[in-house]
Amino acid sequence: MKKTICFILILSLAVGFSLVIMDLSDWDGFNVPSRFEKVTVDLSDQFGTDVLLFRKELNVPSTVEFFIQSNDDSAKNVKIVCESEILGFSSNEIEYTVTKLTGNSCIASTLSMNKGGYSVYLTSEKAEGKLVIGHQEKAADPSEFERLYKIHNGDLNNPPEGYEEIYSTSLAGKSRKDEVIYTLSLDTARNICLSVYTSAKQGTVSVDFIGEYSNFTGLVHPQYGRICDQLEATLAPGEYRMKLTCENADGQLYVFIKK
Repeated sequence: MKKTICFILILSLAVGFSLVIMDLSDWDGFNVPSRFEKVTVDLSDQFGTDVLLFRKELNVPSTVEFFIQSNDDSAKNVKIVCESEILGFSSNEIEYTVTKLTGNSCIASTLSMNKGGYSVYLTSEKAEGKLVIGHQEKAADPSEFERLYKIHNGDLNNPPEGYEEIYSTSLAGKSRKDEVIYTLSLDTARNICLSVYTSAKQGTVSVDFIGEYSNFTGLVHPQYGRICDQLEATLAPGEYRMKLTCENADGQLYVFIKK
């Protein structure tokens, strides 16, 4: 009886061990959350210049979220082309350079697009590996999209409800390097939300939120993101500084906080 039980246990452990090995051998390094629709590209089959990977139709203004990974070391260019406007961007095209990103490493992006649709293209050499693009489209709340659309068109004084203005300025003629425009001192841990908007379309504009344990840099950019809306963070006790760097810029800058 003891020999029989022993044999069953050893057999069970062996089967379990082989299942674990099989599971690990099938893992390709990708960790795309289940909420995304996933497109997998075999880089040995799909390569070249501006190869169309997929297209999605947007019947209403939408929030589109991307999650991009690859298990190949080579540099690949992923280009997203929107038929209408991408709020906060000066162009309707966005490009990402993708190298090896697996596990918890990824390129993540959330874009507000007007209705019309978008296409995703790949420029890559032939390689032994894969690229995965997770994407999710959600209809935007009409009132929220209208608010962001106003900001996109230069009406910056449109923060979400509950936010207070802590800084605003005209950027024309200003030359600043890491100028402290706001200081926040916390005695206890606290949740805050930040919104930073600029209407600058030229020059250099960068806003950083710097602390001992938490840093958020490059919150806005004239070409690649003029709207940073409702950035939420849990901050440890300490002092935090909002810093402005600008040169040869136009337009305005507004900063709001919710504490």
